[in-house]
Amino acid sequence: MRMRLKMKAKKHEEKKKVMLRGMLLCPVTVGKPAVFAAEGNFYRTSSVVALHEQTEDNIHFETKNTHYYLSMSPFPLAAMSPLPVRLATCA
Repeated sequence: MRMRLKMKAKKHEEKKKVMLRGMLLCPVTVGKPAVFAAEGNFYRTSSVVALHEQTEDNIHFETKNTHYYLSMSPFPLAAMSPLPVRLATCA
């Protein structure tokens, strides 16, 4: 009986919060992983479960275990791009 109580209590623990500055590589969509670049690294999250806030400069979304806060400075509007992003090839 005690084990069940401990397991239920663990489900209500607060999720990890990650705050980064970078840019989205594609729009954030509930049910799909978020893909972004920040601080010289590329990130691919687990599936997004909620999109809490989206402005020209910031986005706050949630995955199963984590809340992500991504600041798009100096790339405003990156979070709101309705078009797929394609990388240009150089000659």
